[in-house]
Amino acid sequence: MIEQTFGELTKEDEGGWLGKKTLDFGGNVYSVDILIQCEANGEISKRQKKAFKCFMQKWPDLQLELINALIQYYNEEERFSYGPEDPEEMAQWWPEIETKEALLQAVTLETIVITWDDMMEEGRYIYLLFSRKWGGEDLDDNGIGVCYINEEIDEIAYKDIAF
Repeated sequence: MIEQTFGELTKEDEGGWLGKKTLDFGGNVYSVDILIQCEANGEISKRQKKAFKCFMQKWPDLQLELINALIQYYNEEERFSYGPEDPEEMAQWWPEIETKEALLQAVTLETIVITWDDMMEEGRYIYLLFSRKWGGEDLDDNGIGVCYINEEIDEIAYKDIAF
């Protein structure tokens, strides 16, 4: 289906829709999945469209704050929170990330999630999902999730916050 706001979309098993968008993040261009969470009928609401439009309009201005927030999250929440006891292995698991360049080498923006319509009653919810290269092999696909409400960062945690 071609949808005016999101472009070409394919139906997901749970009633949602999946699309693609080319997006610049920190000077790197990504092909990002767009996941629109819908009820079984698959209807995309006006609130979901508005949330996505508002977010995309502000995206160029949101990036620096997001990069800084991700660096802070890594250093204050995740770094050294688990891992091997051997100091050399630990250093490989937890690289130093203090700059935009170091962060952009360690994370990949993969998905934008537009959450269910009923959550939009509280504000415009958008989730960004990132894979990450620190902390050993990510067997559980437990990268980083960033929750935005009305284009403001509300929470950064493991990416399952979006589900």
